[in-house]
Amino acid sequence: MKQVKTGIPKNLKKGIPLKVRPGYTVRLEVTNEPLTVHTGLSLFYAMAETLEIPRILDEQVKVKERESGYPESEHILALAANAFIGGDYLDDLEALREDVAIQRAIGRKDIPDPTTAGDFCRRFTLGHILQMNRAFAQIEEEVYKRRREKITSWTIDADAKVQEVYGAQKEGAARSYNGIYSLQTMYSFVDETEEFLHSELRSGNTHPGGKAVAYLRRMERKIPPEVSEVTLRSDSAFYNKAVVESCEERGWHFSITADQTSALMREVEALSETDWQEDPKDPSLSYGEIWYQPTHWPKAYRFLVRREKKEPKGGQEVLFAPLAYSYYVVVTDRGGEIQPLLEFHDRKGAAERRIGQFSGEFLRHLPLGNFMANWVYMLCAQLAYNLSYWLRDLVLPPFYRKKHIKRIRRCVGLVAAKVTSGGHQIRLKISVLHRWWRDFVYAWRRIPALGVAAGCG
Repeated sequence: MKQVKTGIPKNLKKGIPLKVRPGYTVRLEVTNEPLTVHTGLSLFYAMAETLEIPRILDEQVKVKERESGYPESEHILALAANAFIGGDYLDDLEALREDVAIQRAIGRKDIPDPTTAGDFCRRFTLGHILQMNRAFAQIEEEVYKRRREKITSWTIDADAKVQEVYGAQKEGAARSYNGIYSLQTMYSFVDETEEFLHSELRSGNTHPGGKAVAYLRRMERKIPPEVSEVTLRSDSAFYNKAVVESCEERGWHFSITADQTSALMREVEALSETDWQEDPKDPSLSYGEIWYQPTHWPKAYRFLVRREKKEPKGGQEVLFAPLAYSYYVVVTDRGGEIQPLLEFHDRKGAAERRIGQFSGEFLRHLPLGNFMANWVYMLCAQLAYNLSYWLRDLVLPPFYRKKHIKRIRRCVGLVAAKVTSGGHQIRLKISVLHRWWRDFVYAWRRIPALGVAAGCG
């Protein structure tokens, strides 16, 4: 890391005036005092330490061939920190390397440079990815211990996203079903906590439901043992016999959008009008159900159906034409009224919003040419996403509980501060003129209590 010159040039000591409006001049001055706009990273790293993330990563992930240099945890946390502050590329690590103030505030003398970080990512094999997932499972347990409300029933939303890339140099990139040259990401979120549970990177031409059972098996390892009830909620990518049987073997509930095959729809359309329940608020909607055994499935399952009247096209010539409907079908093992169960299934749309937040705020690009390197880069972004939500749920004021990730970063992530030292202490000074300074102080005080809550204090 190059040395930062602390001397102020003579021609700048008096400042530089600039007229910003008639009769109003501002004088620019330079200072050798360490300042930062990334003060939120002090909370980020403090949370990581309290959750024992560095220890867990260093125990579980063994990528380096030599003991010298940065430990694995420093690489992973640096990449996660880069995602937390909105960095898009490895080169954005330079903003942290040049920020002397934040390095003092987080207790780091140095941060990996982009070349070193890239080399670290390229060392990963599938085995190292599995190691990182084991570490994430252990971290999830640490978080669960510290939650004030122990949620024992989880709804897991699984979905896929086409991650567009540019150029054939990206290993694993291929044209997807929609013709976009891409990689494919598989994501799972916990609906009740909004946290990221599991993710995998795939080739762009992989079917979203391919190897779904193996995906569920790896995802299952992230679920804390205290969680006694799980419901898998997904679109039709997970609609197949193997997934349903896998859920039954695990004792999971499931709610999955069904493929509208001709055989299935014949059964649906064979329902009499008396079998349909009209929506009391919307006469264009009605609800029904059938028990149906798809080909090669071992038994019949409950299929819930919502139909909607299609608006007729044309004028009076179609006035007496037969009614036409569009259908929405879900297979489930859950009991209860049809309409609430379908409304529950509709809430899987929140996963699409979370994927949008993640890809828009933390993973706008997969910047590396190597497939495994991009996978670990994505996992580091996942850790940043989760740490943001853990900050929200565990230490920020209750006001933030339902706030989006962008609001959290705006309020406590991008806070300017002065960093000073003296008396063997580092002092982080924020301004009371900052709108959310009290929220920052609240979180600062709450973090130590997390260690006590987990029996670490």
